[in-house]
Amino acid sequence: MNTFISNYCKKLPAYIAGISIALLAGCGGGGDNGQPADITPNLRLDMPKSLTGGQPAAARNVKTAASAAEGASQPCAYIGNDDGDHFRNGYEMTKFMVSAIARWTCVADFVIDVSNFVPHNGSIHETDNHLGTPGYDPEDPTHYSVTDDSETQTTVRLYYAYDRQSPPQQGEDPQFYVSWNEAENNVVTGRMIIDGLGINRENRKADDPTHMRMDFNFNNNQRVADMFLRFDDGNQWAEGFRIHVTRDLNVFPGTKVYVARGLIDMKAQFIPVDGIDEVPDVHMYAISNQLGEGAALAKVMNASLPLELSAENHLGNYLFSKDDTYYFDEDGSWDWIYKTFSSSEFRDGRTTPETGAPYPSLEDIINELGLEADYFTGSQCAKTDDSCDELLNAIFRDGFAGQEKNQGADPGDWRSAAMANPEDDLPSVYPNGSNWNGAFDFNYTP
Repeated sequence: MNTFISNYCKKLPAYIAGISIALLAGCGGGGDNGQPADITPNLRLDMPKSLTGGQPAAARNVKTAASAAEGASQPCAYIGNDDGDHFRNGYEMTKFMVSAIARWTCVADFVIDVSNFVPHNGSIHETDNHLGTPGYDPEDPTHYSVTDDSETQTTVRLYYAYDRQSPPQQGEDPQFYVSWNEAENNVVTGRMIIDGLGINRENRKADDPTHMRMDFNFNNNQRVADMFLRFDDGNQWAEGFRIHVTRDLNVFPGTKVYVARGLIDMKAQFIPVDGIDEVPDVHMYAISNQLGEGAALAKVMNASLPLELSAENHLGNYLFSKDDTYYFDEDGSWDWIYKTFSSSEFRDGRTTPETGAPYPSLEDIINELGLEADYFTGSQCAKTDDSCDELLNAIFRDGFAGQEKNQGADPGDWRSAAMANPEDDLPSVYPNGSNWNGAFDFNYTP
């Protein structure tokens, strides 16, 4: 899945260090421009590693732009889902999305931190990353500006792929934008916007997002980060992706501190299958306490599932809706894995023989999964549009055909109570609820 999250974000550690180095070098290392040191807010949500996958062993939690400029290793790296199988279960899906929020809030922190070391006069300055010269890096900015919009609001603009002879002009849109406002009573709001088409266009893949926006709203009660990713026609299956994370600052640390919700607005099936034209709905939900014990749920509706047992043996194609629940410990290991199919339909494509070879036959599957002796006959998952709930639930109960099986039991603790009353699903991937109009305009009004 080529997105900013799974592909471009892998470049963030070097990328954000490059921003720090380029900007600091662009103004002679900073420190003498009248800007007070370390006056900016911290936007990170400090999420437990069970939600983000943790940081690689080489990563360091660097807090200032100056130390980043000294070559700190991977300050914004988070593992997320490390095997690439983002949709194996509800937990892997939520780790995949939450690690993106962890990365991008870290990126916002570094860009904001850099602003302590450069002039706030709104002028557009060169960095030492010059287009067309040896050592030029398209993933680093060539120009930047920082503006104090008011006594409480500051804006950083980064420009990419400009040369010294034709620099960006005042009023031109940047490719990377962060603006934040620090009001009274520790209220910090802001927005980060990235033009994916304008940064390193040469190495962009067709199905990468075109734009990203993250809104943040922090106060004494909670911290909220809300991310929006837009795709274009180059991505055949997704229109947009939204990730929303809340940290409650007033609850007991052993209960529900973090809530993460995700929504993918689909255009087509993840796995194209003949005879299945429906468009799936995908919602993700996760909770965690301060230490990292939690639960995750992925709700997948109207999705395709081809069950190919071998090159000569296909159990058929199915359209299904499923709740995929996963309770996890502080180290990410499972307490309870429970996948249940609320609906399913057989959509043809079955070549599995009734008996004999190639193994397994329908008779073998009936015996192995404990199905009724006359299953796969009459209206029991035999004809197109027949319900196959019993088959699919048995497959995930027993782990048949390499599928991850259900295991463990409901622990009946705070997680069970919290998951019984989840927050509402995200209603839309669009900031305005209906379309992308104005979503990525480079401005922010507190």
